[in-house]
Amino acid sequence: MPPEFDMCGISGVVAHYSDATVLAASAAGARQSIRHRGPDASGEYCDAHLWFGHQRLSILDLSELALQPMVSGSGRYVICYNGEVYNYRELARDLSLCDLRSHSDTEVVLRAFEVLGVGSFRRLNGMFAFAVYDKDARKLWLVRDRLGIKPLYYRLDEQTLTFASEIKAIRVLTDHAPACDLSALHEFLYYGNTLGGRTLYRGIQQLRPGHYLELDLRTFACTVEAYWSLKYQARLEAQIRSPTAATIAETRRLLEEAVRRQLVSDVPVGVFLSGGVDSTAITAFASRHYPGRLATYAAGFGDPHGVDERPKARRVALHYGTEHHELFIAGGGVPDLVEKMVHHHDMPFSDAANIPLYLMAAQISKQTKVVLQGDGGDELFGGYRRYVTLRYYRLLHAVARYGKHLDLLIPTPSLRQRVHRYLHAYAAADLGSTMALLLTLENELWRPAGAFAPDFQRIIEESDPFARYRDVQRQFADHDIGNQMSLVDLTVELPDIFLEKVDRSTMAASLEVRVPFLDHDLVDHVVRIPGTEKMPRGRKKWLLKQALRGIVPDDVLDRPKTGFNVPFGHWLRTTLKPLFFDHFETFNRKRPGVLNPWVIREWYADDQAGRRDHSYMLWKILNFMIWGNNSNIAISCD
Repeated sequence: MPPEFDMCGISGVVAHYSDATVLAASAAGARQSIRHRGPDASGEYCDAHLWFGHQRLSILDLSELALQPMVSGSGRYVICYNGEVYNYRELARDLSLCDLRSHSDTEVVLRAFEVLGVGSFRRLNGMFAFAVYDKDARKLWLVRDRLGIKPLYYRLDEQTLTFASEIKAIRVLTDHAPACDLSALHEFLYYGNTLGGRTLYRGIQQLRPGHYLELDLRTFACTVEAYWSLKYQARLEAQIRSPTAATIAETRRLLEEAVRRQLVSDVPVGVFLSGGVDSTAITAFASRHYPGRLATYAAGFGDPHGVDERPKARRVALHYGTEHHELFIAGGGVPDLVEKMVHHHDMPFSDAANIPLYLMAAQISKQTKVVLQGDGGDELFGGYRRYVTLRYYRLLHAVARYGKHLDLLIPTPSLRQRVHRYLHAYAAADLGSTMALLLTLENELWRPAGAFAPDFQRIIEESDPFARYRDVQRQFADHDIGNQMSLVDLTVELPDIFLEKVDRSTMAASLEVRVPFLDHDLVDHVVRIPGTEKMPRGRKKWLLKQALRGIVPDDVLDRPKTGFNVPFGHWLRTTLKPLFFDHFETFNRKRPGVLNPWVIREWYADDQAGRRDHSYMLWKILNFMIWGNNSNIAISCD
């Protein structure tokens, strides 16, 4: 029989004193709230103090033997699992697991834990989030994959631990009134999301990538530990010093192997194709190993303010002979989509690319359940402009410190604003803060918290929005500056913003996305290569492009990078203007004294008149107001 993979939604509650059957009275509602993550089957497991719920999206051979939650043959262990472990066959062979009852990776993950305990987590190559329960020892473990591809949230108090793939299921399973964590709001105002495991819900956290939580049900003692560390993998003493030719060849081999192993499926597999280097590389290798005709998908906007990827993607599709599909995104249905995506993220979330990604996923899910995507390539190989400019950090820092007002000499408002942003970023007191400011359009001089009334602004600004970036940058301070930025991005921006966007946008449409660039064998190899070899003389993605010469057309490799710019600023001034002010009036009526209406109106007027681009800030405010208006979240200074 073929193997079985599941992409799913998981949820659960563990009780210290109470009967879990009482706490799980809302079990059906919890499963239903995340049914979109797994509409093919559902299941649950319950004992005196614990309940697990599971929703299944079947990718390969649906078998009753692979249904979840799954109990081990001994009856001692129970697993509730979301994900795919691509090396499960090799792991089963290495551990001599010859008496398996199913062909699923779920059973191998469970049996590996039975043999190796927490040491099994490091052996898993894939994307996953799961809970495993030892009935004899009365212990529970929550586990998340190395780079945070799959989500896992939890809430812990003295009486209960509640966990789920999405916050909405936790809210169903708990009876406390949710409150906004104002200390996390400062990060959202800068980056459009919270960072490092924090959420905007007081008391609800996300398990960090590469970590596991261990809970003793007898004492309710809880610890959180790392089982994998990017800092350890990238340590200087382990850096690769081999000749460049060998490094290039190994990089090519590992990427091709990652794509090959992630093509395994009993349903058709497609590729999100932008026509850029990363998605073209995946298309090239997938075309070699896919047993049928590979399907590719591209999108474009129906107005001149957005990027249209279709022409360049079409050329790539023709080159590799794929079955190509194009999606045209018009602005007409955007208001409903903005509200829908706030619902699926459970929080205000401001990477507007979630909208076209969801629309593509909704179309693709009618044809298949699996696509490959190029996320991680820019962070891993240095594909952003900041990787180049940071090479001159010392010079730019000195210029910015002593020339803060150079932007006043620039007559064009948009260019002046851009120069001001870079001057302020490079004038920051430390490198970690500079890295943070290069990833946002906001800065301290404009005080993003000014969107809130004075009492809220004071509390919000007590928290440091740059602390996470400074802490992570210090971990990698002994690396060259190019590698520092790459490692910081892999630790912060990728899991907390980009991968969250990918998971919610695609799972909302019951579509699984696989990310070959984040295969941990490839990541472990690339992070040990000095930045000077990956990006010699500041040439972005040089190592990757060399590895792809002869496989990907030169015109793709040598073309300047173009981002997928979603025209949310244009939408705010046109299509979304009624939605913005409807929510603005509703929010101020329902929650007077939270926002600063005068400041927000002034920002909107300046943006509309072209005096200053406030579109990103206004987009974040719109998402926040939708969240506040459409949920019963408490937002107060108490």
